[in-house]
Amino acid sequence: MPATINPAPTAVDEILDPAWLSASLDLPVRAVEVVETIKTVATKVRLRIDLDDALPSQSLCVKGFFDHDPLPANRARSTQNEVRFYREIAPRLDIVVPHARYARIDEASGHGLLIMDDVVARGGRFLSALEPYSPEQARDSLAALATLHAAHWHESGLDDVPWVGDWLQSLADTPLMPATDLQLLMDDGRFATHPGLADAERLHHGIRALAERGRGDVRTLVHGDAHAGNLYTIDGRMALIDWQVLQRSTWAIDVAYHVGAALSVEQRRSHERALLESYLDALRARGVDAPPATTAWDSYRAGMIYGYYLWAVTRRVARPITEEFSQRLVTAVDDLDSYALLGV
Repeated sequence: MPATINPAPTAVDEILDPAWLSASLDLPVRAVEVVETIKTVATKVRLRIDLDDALPSQSLCVKGFFDHDPLPANRARSTQNEVRFYREIAPRLDIVVPHARYARIDEASGHGLLIMDDVVARGGRFLSALEPYSPEQARDSLAALATLHAAHWHESGLDDVPWVGDWLQSLADTPLMPATDLQLLMDDGRFATHPGLADAERLHHGIRALAERGRGDVRTLVHGDAHAGNLYTIDGRMALIDWQVLQRSTWAIDVAYHVGAALSVEQRRSHERALLESYLDALRARGVDAPPATTAWDSYRAGMIYGYYLWAVTRRVARPITEEFSQRLVTAVDDLDSYALLGV
């Protein structure tokens, strides 16, 4: 790439310029068609690029934080984490993730930019909180998480990626927002089924207690945001996307958050113990010493606070999805008596 070209623009129009794409992808891009723009926390732009006559067109997906000047520091860090994941960690994992064609960071702005294969165009199907998710699917996705966790059990292999931090501890030390602001979100109706648990101060105490407890659990590389909306199926396999809050922490926050958010309340209640055991079996099959079932169950119960917190602070997701995930997770916290276990 020529030195004069920004490696990770924060303006979408600059990225859509055929000249920028040609230089960045080392392809003769002749024309660009925007297929779809998806704005949640980050923005995803699905593209079709036409190349010189001798080459077939290609379908790609661009992901980044666009139209922020300057880019907030927390947003910059999250994009950098994901870029580094695709560059440094994904190639050595035996799990399905999108193929990254381009992953660069602009050191001046701190913005990290990804260009991936468009998995929808390749036959991938994204999942959602608003459609059924079966226990069988959850077993498959837990097996994928077990593969990720087992490869880094007891933080194995993480010495060469010091940029992977302990985000749970960071949340405990410095919450994403003051309790007064969090309380306003918790009172907006998302936790209407359990108004007695919509207590921001208690939730902050819960996150601190979970972080302290997690230091005694097996620590590994965790995805950190494994709800149903960050999963897709392709070629009969479950795949994971959105690695922006990748972290080193207790395995239990991934497993509890995933089961609590992905399944309906009724399915979780009926299947969560069996699903946890399937996860532990998957760890053993991958050659690591899984924790005993009783110990794992308590870690799972405690870990449910993490996902509950993430959906308490969520502001930029469609309201029906926010309500569905929030109500599933607060119900799980109540069912599992997570606060009492943490002494909060």
